[in-house]
Amino acid sequence: MPIPSSDFLLEHLYRPATPSEKPPAVLFLLHGYGSNKEDLFSFASYLPTQFAVIALNAPIALPFGGYAWYDLQFTANMERLSNYEQANESLNQIQQNIIHFCNHYQLDSQRVSCLGFSQGAILCWALGLDQPNLVQQTLGLSGVIDPELLKKPVSTYRNTIAFASHGKEDATIPIHYARETVGLLADNNPEVLFKEYPVGHTIAQDNFSDLIRWLVR
Repeated sequence: MPIPSSDFLLEHLYRPATPSEKPPAVLFLLHGYGSNKEDLFSFASYLPTQFAVIALNAPIALPFGGYAWYDLQFTANMERLSNYEQANESLNQIQQNIIHFCNHYQLDSQRVSCLGFSQGAILCWALGLDQPNLVQQTLGLSGVIDPELLKKPVSTYRNTIAFASHGKEDATIPIHYARETVGLLADNNPEVLFKEYPVGHTIAQDNFSDLIRWLVR
């Protein structure tokens, strides 16, 4: 694929991998709605050193602070509506950033993992499922698989490699949504690990320890 123009580049933070004779694996981080690139990057020093770590900043600045990958609106009945045009634009932009930074930092494009939280996790799932040659491993934390962003039904995907987690007390994205989508994927893909924790919309210490063990398995 051609390297994208600079117009598509997102703000980012970078932690190099431990030097080696071959290009290192890379872990891209996608933050949640209303957050920024510094959020998940705060964990970078605890992540396995065989991975280069790149935290991307979402492109949409929110009026109350923070950033989003796409806008959310609520109806009178508090039904959440996603701006799928923006979501697909962000997916395209993330793809091009992955290509660019793998080239720029001389990273192994065949060992790309994508870790996302909440809204970032939703986009990680879309990338990992529909672009497996671009993102080989998905880590979806406190998010769901949104069928509107996929090219085919969740039940038809095979050979997916992923770690997923969700809080049983999550009030932002209730766990039943994750069980219905991520759970379905896990049923059909033996290399998808889906774990639940007794917390809300956050990353528990046990959760973080489990994802580290999964990365270095």
